[in-house]
Amino acid sequence: MEDIDLLKRRLVREKTARLQAEAILEKKALALYNANEQLLHLNENLEQQIRNKLAELRESEQRYRQLIESVQDIIYKISPAGYFTFVSPVVEKLLGYTEAEFLGSHFTDFVLVGYRMKLIEFYRTMMLERQDSTYNEFPVVAKDGRVVWIGQTVRLIEQDGQTLELVAVARDVSDRKLAEIELETTQTRLSTLITNLQSGVMVEDENGRVILANQLFCDLFEIPLTANDLIGYNCSLARQEVKPLFVHPDAFVDRMNELLENRQARVGEEISMANGRILELDYIPIFLDDNQYMGHLWKYTDVTEKYQARELIRRSEEKYRGIMNNMELGLFEVDNNQIIVRSYERCCKMLGYTEEEMIGKNATDLLVPAEFVSVVDRQQEERKKGNAGSYELQLIKKDGNRIWVLVSGVPIQDENGTIVGSMGIHYDMTERKQLEHELARAKRFAEEAQQAEKQFFANMSHEIRTPLNAIIGMSHLLFDTQPTQQQREYIDILKTSADFLHSLISDLLDMTKIEAGRIEIHARPFDLAGLLRSTQKVFQMKLQNRPISVDVVLDDRITDEFIGDDVMLNQILMNLVGNAEKFTEQGKIQIIARIAKEEQHRQWVEFTVTDTGVGIPAEKQDMVFQKFKQVNPNGFKHKGTGLGLAITKELVEIQGGTISVTSQVDVGSSFTFTVPYVKSLVPADQKNIDKQLTQVEELQTCNVLIVEDNLMNQTYIGSLLNKWNIPYTMASDGKQAVEQAKSQRFDIILMDIQMPIMNGYEATVAIRSTQNPNQHTAIIALTASAMLDHKSVAMEAGMNDFLTKPFEPNQLLSVLQRFAPVEQIRSEGCILFDEALDRQRLSELYGGDAAYASEMFAMFLTDIVPDIRKLPGICETKDWPNLASAAHKLKPTLAMVGLSDLEEKMRRLENSARQDKDLDLIEEYCHDFMIEMDKVLPILQTELQKLSQV
Repeated sequence: MEDIDLLKRRLVREKTARLQAEAILEKKALALYNANEQLLHLNENLEQQIRNKLAELRESEQRYRQLIESVQDIIYKISPAGYFTFVSPVVEKLLGYTEAEFLGSHFTDFVLVGYRMKLIEFYRTMMLERQDSTYNEFPVVAKDGRVVWIGQTVRLIEQDGQTLELVAVARDVSDRKLAEIELETTQTRLSTLITNLQSGVMVEDENGRVILANQLFCDLFEIPLTANDLIGYNCSLARQEVKPLFVHPDAFVDRMNELLENRQARVGEEISMANGRILELDYIPIFLDDNQYMGHLWKYTDVTEKYQARELIRRSEEKYRGIMNNMELGLFEVDNNQIIVRSYERCCKMLGYTEEEMIGKNATDLLVPAEFVSVVDRQQEERKKGNAGSYELQLIKKDGNRIWVLVSGVPIQDENGTIVGSMGIHYDMTERKQLEHELARAKRFAEEAQQAEKQFFANMSHEIRTPLNAIIGMSHLLFDTQPTQQQREYIDILKTSADFLHSLISDLLDMTKIEAGRIEIHARPFDLAGLLRSTQKVFQMKLQNRPISVDVVLDDRITDEFIGDDVMLNQILMNLVGNAEKFTEQGKIQIIARIAKEEQHRQWVEFTVTDTGVGIPAEKQDMVFQKFKQVNPNGFKHKGTGLGLAITKELVEIQGGTISVTSQVDVGSSFTFTVPYVKSLVPADQKNIDKQLTQVEELQTCNVLIVEDNLMNQTYIGSLLNKWNIPYTMASDGKQAVEQAKSQRFDIILMDIQMPIMNGYEATVAIRSTQNPNQHTAIIALTASAMLDHKSVAMEAGMNDFLTKPFEPNQLLSVLQRFAPVEQIRSEGCILFDEALDRQRLSELYGGDAAYASEMFAMFLTDIVPDIRKLPGICETKDWPNLASAAHKLKPTLAMVGLSDLEEKMRRLENSARQDKDLDLIEEYCHDFMIEMDKVLPILQTELQKLSQV
């Protein structure tokens, strides 16, 4: 029992302990739950605070953005270098540009030319002097071409003494600025007009004080003061002082007071003076738009002579009025102030006014549209000088419609020879003008179509020639890799296809140049027989695997040299023989040349190309020389443009020849053309071209910069230069080229035209116009365009030559050899100058003295060229004695650099200016001279560079 009690007590104790432990655990669990509740509450508070803060930030940002966008001013930031880093959206509303168009652009890109340097100096001064805030106004060009005046307040943002950026607030102040300019101009014009009027003028303010007068007013009224001294004088006292000068003194004062009281304009009142003179009085009250009285203007004109001659004029007028009224010409007269004094009946009918409605009105204000006012003003100045003139302008009729008139204006003189006005005879030419407008519109459409066609060919040329250059070039390089026989066949196919594509493009561009009249004949001595045999060999090699023979039959009289365009003849023969080869499966092709006719100084050579091909049906022979026409007898087809024979016909006719065709189906065709040539007494130059070119080894010291964005062309040109061991540097765009040009000296730069970031033209201008080691380095354009105007732009940009893509290795090598800085002294001790210069004269001047020649060329470019560029300015001022003197001074310097042709043109300019005749021709001579001068300047710069290296 005792053991059982002990066991019970132990069980009780354990149960009590267990209950206590559970109570403790329960308390701890409760405490933990409370702690978790508090933590969750804290987290919720924290999350709510964060959400509130983010909402506040978003709201603040939204308010800031709304504030920026609601402000009607432009807010922007620029870097110290001048590039936009931020611009508010208002810029699009005011100027039309988007924010994206501004960001990253330089501020000078939008500033009107002529104000850019001023604004650059403004910013520079602000940053140098650390001005905290400044204000400036300048004009910018909006996207639609408008000129907008901007007024801006600029602040510097600095940190640690360094300018981080400039922040500006700008607004459109065009209205105020233009109003200020207009007001200033109006004030100047008014003051000048009054001062120079041939009448006495005085302006009083509303209080009767003089505020403006001219000297003639003081002279008329014998006032012993200058016009400036009269300002501020009390006019009521002045009238009392001068009234004794008039025949009726009191009546004069009473009339003046009456005019002042009524404040109504009066014009042309006559007043008699005691000395016998007659004055004509004009009184003009001055009111603001709100009818506020601001004073008045008095104008007194001495019309004594006019008064005395009035009767004379009246009788003369009666005589001629009847004549004029019966002519289909409108005539009216104006005085020196353009006030209409007479208008004849025919003129009134033409303009829809009565004579009373026109007389007394200002002709310019009444009839002339605003855009023609300057024309009338210039003519009026000529009339004041006593000069007559004819001109065209529009006039506004009474009903608001406009008519075009041809005006013949003459000055009108009084009996003393003084010009008192002018007369205009007006011929209504409205119908003719409408016809001219229609013709001009048709011409514009035609020119736009022609320009579109030219642009199409230019784009096609570039887009096809660029990859074609790499294809043809790589095919040449592949032959150097020792290919297998099968690979050589594949390469031949590749090259043949590329050559065919090149031929198609060349045909299209040749026709374009022919139609534009840009094909010129370059006559020179050439070996006619040799040219024909060369053509024979070319096609014999091409046809060596086909059953076709190529023969040449020559007239026995074709033994000597001929003078003509051998390149053009070669192209004609290649087209004709190539055409025969296309349509001949077997048989022969024959080239026949004979003397068809002989004259004293020239011989007509007849060429015939015959074949045994498929022939041409008789009904289709008339179309073979038409553009884009192909004759396909018996279903025979051959790829091509259909331009080859059309080009051939044009080339023959350009040389003054004729061409015809005879053909029979399944028998063959015969093309015959006749061209006149001059027989040469001097054998053609048979020098080996290879001897004229520098050896490749001499180019291995030449450092070349290649600027090309096309990877294939980079590989092609780079491979060629590697093959020839010529060192080079590669640039992928114009910007890289400019940076490379600043960092090291190159001997030649090969410059592609169409590139991203900065094109070839822009890069060339940058290199030529900035100080760098390559400012005078030869730059060769790599252009895929064969259009002549594109080549002209390249030369004007400062390039020395161009190489048209696709080009073959020997063409690139020839250019490198021509412009490489190699030794220029020949064995005979003379300098070899560019063929565009007078070599003989330069040889006589300098012989082998390259240092002396270099000094003279440098002096010409540095000192003489700036003086030459002043000639157009002298010509514009029509200062012919000064022009003749300048031309006489500059003329000998042109010979010192081999410009003999320009020396002769300068002599002609001097003589014309000295004789003071053919004034229009003088300006034309000067214009033509400057064009030619700009063309030869790159040649002179290249020669100076070569001379400096000798």
